[in-house]
Amino acid sequence: MKDSSQSLATSVREAWKSDVAKAAQKYLLVGGVSALLELSIFAFFLYGMEQHYLISGALSFLFATAANYFMSVRFVFGTGRRARNQRILLLYLVSAIGIIFNLGVLAIGIDLIGMHEMAAKILSTGAVFGWNFAARYYFVFQK
Repeated sequence: MKDSSQSLATSVREAWKSDVAKAAQKYLLVGGVSALLELSIFAFFLYGMEQHYLISGALSFLFATAANYFMSVRFVFGTGRRARNQRILLLYLVSAIGIIFNLGVLAIGIDLIGMHEMAAKILSTGAVFGWNFAARYYFVFQK
């Protein structure tokens, strides 16, 4: 039993040191900053500009995606193997899928469940995090 637990611990340590895990750790920070930016912009449009929550959600997602791209290139993925224009196009394609999921969770949370707008936005942002990282790592930046 001791050998299997030591072997598991060794496997976990090795996995934690992998390129994917290192990128995920960095992306967690970049994603956190992007999420705070997205929530701030969402609140600004929703409460300050009195826009509908779906418009606020879409605008905040677009601005946060742009910021996330620049931070991802600088701190997480580098430029990858694709040309800049191709990366940006693919990023927004990946983000289009993400925004559909993001706004769907937002609408379900607010309209069907009756959640507070900010709570639903936090939930929707968190729900899309895994998709964003995996799509950027394996598809957009192709390590």
